[in-house]
Amino acid sequence: MIGICRAGLVSALAFFSMSVCAQGLDGTVDWNRRVSLGFGISGHVAEAMVQVGDAIPSGESMVALETTVLKIALDKATNIADIAQAQLEEQMSVLDRERTLYDEGALSGVQLQQVEIELSRREYALKDAELELQHARYRLELARLRAPFDAWVVDSGFTLGQFVNHEADDPPMITLAERGRYLAKTFIDSETLQAYGAGVAVVVSVGDRRFKGLATRIGLEPLLESGQVPRYSIAVEFASDTLIRPGTACTISLE
Repeated sequence: MIGICRAGLVSALAFFSMSVCAQGLDGTVDWNRRVSLGFGISGHVAEAMVQVGDAIPSGESMVALETTVLKIALDKATNIADIAQAQLEEQMSVLDRERTLYDEGALSGVQLQQVEIELSRREYALKDAELELQHARYRLELARLRAPFDAWVVDSGFTLGQFVNHEADDPPMITLAERGRYLAKTFIDSETLQAYGAGVAVVVSVGDRRFKGLATRIGLEPLLESGQVPRYSIAVEFASDTLIRPGTACTISLE
């Protein structure tokens, strides 16, 4: 009797999965990643290399601020670091000579200690100079916005010659969406959810095109509406070399 019940349960689950696979789920396409980027410093826009709708590769420069003052600060920090390095090397030579004199008995321990203290001071001076140099390089890098991944330019608030105040309440931004990766989103009930575990292979159909995907983001909490069955959000990640606009209708089914 138990064997019969188990067989019946397996058959029911198999039928359920086939039914879910056959009917599919209606959904919509969305970006996989969408980010807005802005400057961490203020200045005038010297370069605006992209426009809305452009496809740009990861690392591509998009907008740049005027950098004359920043480059001067970098050159100054470089000079100070070079001087500090030379002064340290000079003091190291002095210490070598003083140690020789100390070993020969021609120099007191107090005098040798003073030379060692001066060496430590110059070591710290070099570290401070190197930090200032690192900071100057960092600020120069902040003056240029680069794409963090292959992307489409969704929107841009930058124009050539514009002054950017990064501390403003609403500073200008550039909005990017990841190019090549998309999400198919829909909602499913608790029974259907059993067939769509994380990592399950699925097929996303957009018009007459079919894409292989994986169920990657499944909601943990149900969305409750008055008088309706609780539903859970689910997102399937898939790839497409061509642009698919968010909001495009699609169908999600088990592979």
